Amino acid sequence: MNRWIIIILFSAWHCFFQPAAGAYAQEEEAKTAPFGLNGAVVLDASNRSTTQHSLKIDNKKINYTATAASITVQSEQSAPVGRIFYISYCIQQKGQDKRPLTFVFNGGPGAASAYLHIGAIGPQRVVFNEDGSVPPMPARIVENSKSWLAFTDLVFVDPIGTGYSREIKQDQSTVQKNNESKTLKFSDNPTGRAKAWGVEEDIDSLARFIRAYLTQEDRWLSPIYLAGESYGGFRVARLSELLQSDFGIALNGLVLISPALDFSVLWGDEKSLWPWVALLPSYAATAAIHQRSEQTTYVAEHPRESVAEAEQFAMTDYLTGLAAGSLEQDRFNLLSHLTGLDAQDVKRWAGRVPPVFFAKQLLSDKGFLVSLYDGSITQIDPNPARQILAGGDPYLDRLNAPVTAAFNSYVRNQLNFRTDLPYLLLNEAVFESWNWRSGIQGEQGFVEAVTDLKQALSLNPDMRVFIAHGVFDLVTPYFASEIAIRQMGLHQLIRNNISLNIYHGGHMPYLHRKSLDAMFEDADRFYSRSN
Repeated sequence: MNRWIIIILFSAWHCFFQPAAGAYAQEEEAKTAPFGLNGAVVLDASNRSTTQHSLKIDNKKINYTATAASITVQSEQSAPVGRIFYISYCIQQKGQDKRPLTFVFNGGPGAASAYLHIGAIGPQRVVFNEDGSVPPMPARIVENSKSWLAFTDLVFVDPIGTGYSREIKQDQSTVQKNNESKTLKFSDNPTGRAKAWGVEEDIDSLARFIRAYLTQEDRWLSPIYLAGESYGGFRVARLSELLQSDFGIALNGLVLISPALDFSVLWGDEKSLWPWVALLPSYAATAAIHQRSEQTTYVAEHPRESVAEAEQFAMTDYLTGLAAGSLEQDRFNLLSHLTGLDAQDVKRWAGRVPPVFFAKQLLSDKGFLVSLYDGSITQIDPNPARQILAGGDPYLDRLNAPVTAAFNSYVRNQLNFRTDLPYLLLNEAVFESWNWRSGIQGEQGFVEAVTDLKQALSLNPDMRVFIAHGVFDLVTPYFASEIAIRQMGLHQLIRNNISLNIYHGGHMPYLHRKSLDAMFEDADRFYSRSN
């Protein structure tokens, strides 16, 4: 199985045939990360670039300051833990401290923030085709007329071990740079798990980064928002409670894009119920857009309404049939009509069809795969004889190339930030060494962020939550968030604080141009209501 599907998307095979997260407690030795060309293994604290730019949004010119820099994060005992790289965009205006400020994270664990940064909400974006597919290389960067800089200042954050962010190792010798002695050596070659590589460790280091940034930039009185994609959405939900309870930072709003809110709804095995229920509407949408469904008519302008029947079936007869241990023949037939798969295949899987089988079989007669990232995207199947998807998701492999190339060019040539350190868009060592157990209460179970989110909303009933999903996402399907929200049991006074928005697209719905535009409009309204 391709490791990067696991790191970003929690690949379907991994998700549905993986033991409970507690099994990850065994620590693995992290693999060696590459060094910079000059032997440096960390950003120098003085490496900071500030540049001036302008952007036109809705025929209005916006002047802004871009800052690429890093902050040293310290532990509770005041020992340095790591140096976290960030890029901020701020509009200089009177009363700037009243302007919203949003901290942005991607997921993994092990992913840098470049996907949301130059894919969706930063002032520049890498160009994809209108339907979200990947154009020929080389990558192109253009002004983003749908940048969220229109209504909030932005800080894109790379957690330790991603991007240019690295752990600090205090037990190593000093280094020399520019003939000056440094008291610490910074290492991206840890032996074992880095101090910040775990559920609780991660959010603690990021909370300390946020506090340090607010202090350094004098933004304590700004309306504060967090935005995160995939595992970044998990981070955001967990941070919402921690920041308030331990750091005195009450948030105005959260933006969760394709979030993993509760891993018990995403990960499981043949005895699980919720993961299969969560997948069914996205299966139906994917089958319909490829004209393989006998039950669903898909309308791009109304993605969720298109699969209303699949949602209803998923929460009723399908769920009760799975719970009872058997499905009637007519239920297998309906599953076949909804998913576009042969009824015998559906029955052979006892109604629990893994995404890696669905992705291979839906268009197998044409020799195509559908992407786990985005079921509307097809690729030539390089191994048609195999029954399930093995190796990498071709769409993921393709889209990483333009994102990597575009970011490396952008940060150097437009932001004038120079370093020989490699920008780690995806770091395998982070995921492989991740301490899942630190986020689990008790000996077994799955990590989840729903409890923290509910606690944060209850303590701060003015906080609003904007959740965005693509209907074709087969890894963090939108219906998993619907299930998690229903199971929260929110008080009626805060029940409407959460909005769930479904778009035409996949795990990164903004790669579809119309969904990029729609998300911009919806986010603009969200920020207007939340301030």
